[in-house]
Amino acid sequence: MQYIDVHTHIYKPEENIISIENTCNNFSNIPAGHPVSIGLHPWYLDNTDNDINVLIALAQQPDVVAIGECGLDKLVKTDWNKQVKFFDQQLQLATDLCKPVIIHCVRAFAEILFLLKGIKVPVIFHGINNKLSLVQPVIAQGYYLSFGKALLNPGASIMHTLKAVPADQLFLETDDTGVSIREIYKSAAEIRNITENEIALQLQKNYDSVFNYAEY
Repeated sequence: MQYIDVHTHIYKPEENIISIENTCNNFSNIPAGHPVSIGLHPWYLDNTDNDINVLIALAQQPDVVAIGECGLDKLVKTDWNKQVKFFDQQLQLATDLCKPVIIHCVRAFAEILFLLKGIKVPVIFHGINNKLSLVQPVIAQGYYLSFGKALLNPGASIMHTLKAVPADQLFLETDDTGVSIREIYKSAAEIRNITENEIALQLQKNYDSVFNYAEY
């Protein structure tokens, strides 16, 4: 059985695990030999005029399979207009390169969905830990939702949300936690009342559909 960790900041090569390593604030050392995502995180927009040019150049590398994480965050002190500007630039970059986008969203679903209008590349909202009513518009637009550590000690709200996500719009991740993706798969399967093998097969299909990088 193969596992997909669609978004991690802590990359550890392991047998039967495909991990997409994220780099969001240090473009001087982009890993090679495995799939990575790179983007300007709304927390780290201090040197963005230079970083966006570096990002544009690096994003064309074949190991870079996605743009992000990028997005909007209403709890960070970063200037809102600056967040919007660089998020929009990254959406255009993803469109130009035909690469999916991994979204960081904190209390900004409506604003992000507005900016995504007309974007045709696959979109993954990562780190979902929200009640269903908040993410229902994301589901309705056909975007992907990725769940992580919140599934290991889930409340009723996140369990309800996970159950409601269509199987072909689902991903799982470890983010920056250091937990095992195997444990997250196990918990997700239990909550959805299916076997781990069933969820693994579905997420492999989703991965192949979004990233199409079978060589990994």
